[in-house]
Amino acid sequence: MSGGLVARLAAFLAWSSQAPNRVAVDRAVAVVKRVLGEHGYETYDWFERQSLKNVHDKVGDEITDSDLVVLDGTTHRANLAYEAGFAHALRLPLIVVKQNGSERLPENFGEPNFLVYPPEADDEEGFTSFANRFDALLTELAGSTLGAGQRAARRSRNALGDRLSRLIDGYPTEHAGLHLISGWAATLAGQLDSGGAAQFGVDADYYQHSFASLRGWEGGRIRAIADLTDETEQFWTRRHPEEMTFNVSERIFLVDWTWFFEDEDRLEQQIELWERHKARHAEGYDIYVATKEDLGPGEVHPLGQTAVGHHLLLAEPDVVGGYQVHPARADGRRLVIERDPHRYGSAAEFYDGVLNRSSRFEPGMTAADLRREWLARTGTGRWDPEWSTNGFPRGYFEHYDRHIRCWIPHYAELVQDCATAVFREVLRTYRARMRPVELLELGFWAGRLTREVVPWAVHLNRPFYDLEQEGPIRRYRAIERTEQSARYVRELLRPEQQTGLDLRLARSTPWEEVEGRYDVVFGALVLHFLIGPEPAVDALDAFFTAAGEHVAAGGALVFTDVFGRENGQAAVELWQEWMVRNGLAKDAVDAYLAANEAMTTAVPVTRLREAATRHGFGTLVRVVGDRDLPFRTVVFRSEE
Repeated sequence: MSGGLVARLAAFLAWSSQAPNRVAVDRAVAVVKRVLGEHGYETYDWFERQSLKNVHDKVGDEITDSDLVVLDGTTHRANLAYEAGFAHALRLPLIVVKQNGSERLPENFGEPNFLVYPPEADDEEGFTSFANRFDALLTELAGSTLGAGQRAARRSRNALGDRLSRLIDGYPTEHAGLHLISGWAATLAGQLDSGGAAQFGVDADYYQHSFASLRGWEGGRIRAIADLTDETEQFWTRRHPEEMTFNVSERIFLVDWTWFFEDEDRLEQQIELWERHKARHAEGYDIYVATKEDLGPGEVHPLGQTAVGHHLLLAEPDVVGGYQVHPARADGRRLVIERDPHRYGSAAEFYDGVLNRSSRFEPGMTAADLRREWLARTGTGRWDPEWSTNGFPRGYFEHYDRHIRCWIPHYAELVQDCATAVFREVLRTYRARMRPVELLELGFWAGRLTREVVPWAVHLNRPFYDLEQEGPIRRYRAIERTEQSARYVRELLRPEQQTGLDLRLARSTPWEEVEGRYDVVFGALVLHFLIGPEPAVDALDAFFTAAGEHVAAGGALVFTDVFGRENGQAAVELWQEWMVRNGLAKDAVDAYLAANEAMTTAVPVTRLREAATRHGFGTLVRVVGDRDLPFRTVVFRSEE
């Protein structure tokens, strides 16, 4: 039988018409059927069908499909031992009833805990007592061996055994197929027994089928974490199985923080799915959204370091589930379900910690709404005035990629465009000169542009390095005025491990401590700092004079940055509106702009072009993102 709710309660009833005091037997059978019916059972009365052919197979099939076996043991009829033995083999609950005073039964038939009924059919008090005791026994069994979970598990187990038996019976003689069946069955048995009776582990593909059967669970809340940043649960799509949302009190969906920015379309797809969830379950199913990076470094998954992703299942009172690496396949996943009150306690704390950092999803919410809640809850994008005077905390650099996306429109696209322009200038120079190129990056800060250019340079040089020849890039120097930033990026990139590339990251002040000439000098969001706010002609001339001293003939300057416009204030206002529209609070926007005056009063490209021309540089300008916003990539090429 497939997983899910058990459709009905079924009882197998067998008795003998040859028992003494037939009228009393008939009344006892009637009482049994009535009480079974009151408890929701459909009763299969074998006496009414014992004339059928293939009695042996039919009895076995009916008992296999039953949840409870009720036998009258007043007489030792021929099939009594067979029926009782079949029930014991399937570990089905067995109730034996018999007339009071009839022959004693063996202990494994229920002695002395069988139920007796009076031998006189008119014994009202005796039959009332019999009915009450039978009713009480069914009530007791309903909370234990006849609970919905017990019945569903037994039926599935019996169905598996039946299918396996039929497979085996299909080979009347020795055959290779029997060995294949044996290997599969032994492996499955070994997986189920890997953690003893309190734990089982199977292939992760079984999770959907296992979870679907929780529809029958009524003993407590079911909560879960679905880690969408991990590939294990790939069923969270428009066509995901509906069973995964039934009988769940709440579920936290973990997303990657980049979904709030570059991957907003992916977030919108999930929102569409969550809308359907909420429409289908108007009450009783709460959805929360959190970013996986919100998990603290000291937090450990309840399944330990071997856990895959942060997927988690909690079913009250003591069930914990998750995924681990499959022991037999490095790329496989193993579903682990464990019954442990202590682990459940720690798992509940882990879950609550994630929940406290989550945003509740409500119908009608958009990606912008979720992003706004996430920014407010995490403080992402909020400029602290102390940073301008006391320096930046360690966490600032670790979360810089998040902060900057709140402040700079199309940030990832800007950096990639700058890197592409650098690649283009390197290849142009190398082809024109046929000699190794030297690179200088100014103001690498948190290393976002550096992380784009360095892997490309290593890849470009690698074939030459393997042949023990000098590659197209002779050296790559990158300078940053703060030691804090330089140290952070060194830890990220490990220059000594960049095989084939002479890379050095140093704390230095641009131009003042730069020696020699470079073919390509570049930087992202640094030009406004080098030139300063509202620069006069002298300041622009000083910049290009210094650049001319350090850029080789035919070389280039590449900068992606904010630039003033002829309608400068209007451009800043559009930039401000963009930040608010994308989720940043108005006071946070004002704090950022106030602390970065050099950006809001940056020089227009037209003035830069004029100054560049005076100093022998040609100018190329690329628009990145929205043309109305003041961000551009500019290339200044030195004359030969």
